[in-house]
Amino acid sequence: MTLQSIPHNNPPIMPIINTLDPLGDGLSSVQLVRISGSDIDVVNAARVSYGKFVTELTDRDAKLIEYLMEHNHTSPFEHNQFSFRIKCPLFVARQWMRHRMNSYNEISYRYVKAPLEFYIPVQWRHQDPKNRQGSIGAFADDELKQKYLQTLETCKQAYEHLLEKGVARELARGLLPLCTYTEFIFTCNLHSLAHFLKLRLSEGAQSEIRSYAQAMLTLALPHFPVSLGAWKKKHAPDLDLQQFLAASQVTAGFTTLLE
Repeated sequence: MTLQSIPHNNPPIMPIINTLDPLGDGLSSVQLVRISGSDIDVVNAARVSYGKFVTELTDRDAKLIEYLMEHNHTSPFEHNQFSFRIKCPLFVARQWMRHRMNSYNEISYRYVKAPLEFYIPVQWRHQDPKNRQGSIGAFADDELKQKYLQTLETCKQAYEHLLEKGVARELARGLLPLCTYTEFIFTCNLHSLAHFLKLRLSEGAQSEIRSYAQAMLTLALPHFPVSLGAWKKKHAPDLDLQQFLAASQVTAGFTTLLE
């Protein structure tokens, strides 16, 4: 994708524009609930050093953004904001919140009863013998799936039984497995989002969180096509951003684009 082929626009602050189902199970979701800023704001943040201000993005401005990205001038990418509403398994959320330079507010199962929605893998993966935290391959095993489902049912029944017997939600939630769905608001700027994407789109990232990173890139790309195009050139040259731009026009569902 060349810089000249990317549309230059300056969308205003706007409400919900899209929701994607990154895990494809009808439960997971990434929803862009608010966005402020555009590629023009990146340019104006950089050019304020010279007392300059623009209202339309030119090819010269696009080249400036590419220069900023290439040479790690990161502060101009921080004068904007994304807010996403995320619904994901607890184990994905705990990986996600290792990214500390962001804002989070999460549903509390002290305050409310858990909806008891669980992530069920479509296929199993083998432990990577070389990477202690990674997985490889994929295989199906109905016996293992039944064991997984039976265990979830046991946890569900025990959780509800404790609540029925008057046990506080803050204690009963200890029975909830890591595949239980949680929800949170995730707010970041473009610099922080780009760092998240760099790490979580990599081959070493767990498949599930990688799918969420793909969804966020899909939703963010129409608003910062030049900046994310420059990020792609530097950090993820094998990505096909045209596919993400196409996917951003879809209002439901999400296809894994990197595999």
